[in-house]
Amino acid sequence: MLSMVLVVMGQLDGGEPVPFEVEAPTVERQEDGGAAPSLPSIPDAGSLRRETYVLGQRAVDVHRVAGSAQVIGREELERLESNDINRILQQVPGAYVREEEGFGNRPNIGFRGVSSDRSSKVTLMEDGVLIAPSPYSAPQAYFFPSMTRMVGIDIFKGPASIRFGPNTIGGALNLRTRDIPNGLQGDLDLALGNYGYGKSHGVISWGDEQFGVLLEGVRWGSTGFKSLPGGGDTGFTRNEFMLKARAATDPSATLGTGFELKLAYGDERSNETYTGLTDADFHENPYQRYAATQRDLLTAGRTQVQLTNLTRLMKGLEVRTTAYRFDFSRRWQRFNGFRKGPTPFNALVADAAADEPFRAVLRGGDSMSPDEALMISDANRPHVSQGVQSAATWKLGDEQLSNELEVGLRFHHDEARRIDDLVGYQMVRGTLVPDGAGPSPSARRVDFSRTFAAYVQDSFVWGRLLVAPGARVELIDSLSANALRGTRAYDRNVVPLLGLGAVYSFDFGLSVIGGVHQGFSPVSPGQSADVAPERAVNSELGVRYAQHGTRAELIGFWSEYENITGECTTSNGCALNELARQFNGGRARVLGAEALLSRRQKLPALGLTVNGDLAYTITSARFLTSFTSDNPVWGAVEAGDFLPYIPQHQLSMRLRVNKGPFEAGLGATYYGEFREEAGQGADDLRIPSRWMLDATASFELGDARFYLTATNLLNQAAPVSRRPFGVRPQAPMMAQVGFKYAFR
Repeated sequence: MLSMVLVVMGQLDGGEPVPFEVEAPTVERQEDGGAAPSLPSIPDAGSLRRETYVLGQRAVDVHRVAGSAQVIGREELERLESNDINRILQQVPGAYVREEEGFGNRPNIGFRGVSSDRSSKVTLMEDGVLIAPSPYSAPQAYFFPSMTRMVGIDIFKGPASIRFGPNTIGGALNLRTRDIPNGLQGDLDLALGNYGYGKSHGVISWGDEQFGVLLEGVRWGSTGFKSLPGGGDTGFTRNEFMLKARAATDPSATLGTGFELKLAYGDERSNETYTGLTDADFHENPYQRYAATQRDLLTAGRTQVQLTNLTRLMKGLEVRTTAYRFDFSRRWQRFNGFRKGPTPFNALVADAAADEPFRAVLRGGDSMSPDEALMISDANRPHVSQGVQSAATWKLGDEQLSNELEVGLRFHHDEARRIDDLVGYQMVRGTLVPDGAGPSPSARRVDFSRTFAAYVQDSFVWGRLLVAPGARVELIDSLSANALRGTRAYDRNVVPLLGLGAVYSFDFGLSVIGGVHQGFSPVSPGQSADVAPERAVNSELGVRYAQHGTRAELIGFWSEYENITGECTTSNGCALNELARQFNGGRARVLGAEALLSRRQKLPALGLTVNGDLAYTITSARFLTSFTSDNPVWGAVEAGDFLPYIPQHQLSMRLRVNKGPFEAGLGATYYGEFREEAGQGADDLRIPSRWMLDATASFELGDARFYLTATNLLNQAAPVSRRPFGVRPQAPMMAQVGFKYAFR
């Protein structure tokens, strides 16, 4: 909340609303119409193109952001035309993504060395409100919104993330949905692609400066790129709908208030599995699936209610309050192991000769004994997340000398229920047949968290210098009740956090930024008394340049962990009896640097505009403590071992050419090698490095736009993970053609 401060240079004038409680940049276009995938130089706030008009506008001078932040705007999102957040975040330095099922439905996102498993160590928000299923009790992101509905992404890393919480070590990610515009507007987006891909997206809205309504719906899916013995769908279908309505007083008045209601619904049906392949089977056919996964099916549903009030009490003083509730439920029936025998991970990765009979059953061979029964997990997980948050902002002064005080509060409750059963099946001539033993309960557990969070921040600007001290406190009460074990566990944590950020801007486009803050990640309910929260001191220092069509950034970051924690999840290969268990990892250190370079060049003689972007991250993440852990991705750790799933090198390059209504782009992403278990030896289990090429093209014809995108142009079948159960491939080459029409 303190070291990444966006200083408000303008006054309330009846323009667009602040997209969330922190004034993140909302501008996606500069005067020349170019996209701004990272924070651009904006010399004149009055010249900014705004998309919506409601109650209050805050023009932001992004030179005065005291730390590291990036914005991916609407134009860039439309250019990529992807529902896969993993692909979109490739261009963000300091962000790590680990692919899973190839479509980005269940992303694994990490910032600056934090664990990427299920994005549970990143604060995820939509329009400034927490969107993880249960942000404190069970934050694993089994739900992620459709990216085609988003008009912007705000990324805050390191000290920037302390304002948001609960996870303040690595970073925060905020997704921005459409605001209700002035006038009658509509958008239609239709696309088709290989592997049965299809997308239908429509928006209709009307509004004036006081009233408005917006209705949006999207349906997309694919028949999948993997094949089952005997055939079968391995893809997914998803639907999402959103309704917004607002009413406000006269926006030109000194005093004013407005309300916005947001209702949303989403569902998913995925024929998806956690089970991969042996290395030998992967090399034979990386896109095959074993017969044992023929019944694997995930169904999920989510509802959202959100009411926001923005009140301007006087010039420079406003209060924004949001009440929200999310209900999310998923049920995933999937292969989870054998009744008695090796773990799926050992059977498929260790590849011991003694386990060949079990591998034969996975492939479709007959079960020869009760021990070879395939256990199908029926995991039913209802979640609730609800609360009220409010932020008051008071601004005084002008561009040369100003002060902004912001105070924020959040009362939050969430809960997660685990209702899991195991059902045994025999493999008979390639078909799963119930073994007659009936279901056996594997989990009957409920976790609750009730929290209070508060922050205060004072941002002082004197000429070219910004100094931003602040503080945050989290009060967390948690309760876990396990009906199968007959246990109850209660815990309370009070966590104060401090931080400081500063930026000095020169008149030739160069800024020097620096910050330090205390980072924190909470303990989930039901842990043993010796499990401590994750804590780290995070620092960054760097420079930013933006002038004459060139943007550049170089920032070094350093996280010194007092205690790093890990958690057992199915997605990292843990056994059922260990799920949701957390582990202390002791001291650790993450060092790294992020580089960003962007250049826009016009070639009048050819009638072309050329844009080039480069993002690079180098990271060193090591344990400083020796210990032995039941966490399968840690195991026996020696001081100096590298943390798993953190590549040392990442690189993204993009080149884009515009000529009149036509645009074409080519991108190349390098994913560095990473370990799948802690270690520092040459024989560690690893995923090799790989390159990925993609391309985009579009043509505008009046209010219509035709587009083409393609990913993995070389159609490489590279492995992306061996956890939880065997090798899984990156998605093959995927292409889509689409048509958009908009009326204003």
